[in-house]
Amino acid sequence: MPKAVQVKVDLADGASEHDRQLVQRRAEEGAVLALWESGDLSTRQAAAELGLEYYDFVDLLADRGIPYERGSYDSSAVQEGHRKIATAQFQGLGSLC
Repeated sequence: MPKAVQVKVDLADGASEHDRQLVQRRAEEGAVLALWESGDLSTRQAAAELGLEYYDFVDLLADRGIPYERGSYDSSAVQEGHRKIATAQFQGLGSLC
């Protein structure tokens, strides 16, 4: 499958092949991350563009300090989730007695 994101990088003639590959990789990564952040690429599409598995892409986001989830943080929803988990765990333990 051809890549949707193509980045062309021109470096001075004195750049080593290692440096050329490194700059190319980082430029492609930056373009893919920008497209993912803007919503133009899904997580799976972005991962595929970089030759990564889904969870490796999520790890890359974490390494770069980019939040996976977007939107507002609702602390009351988090607290409600914790309450439901605690209730379920308590009820599960009660049935063991």
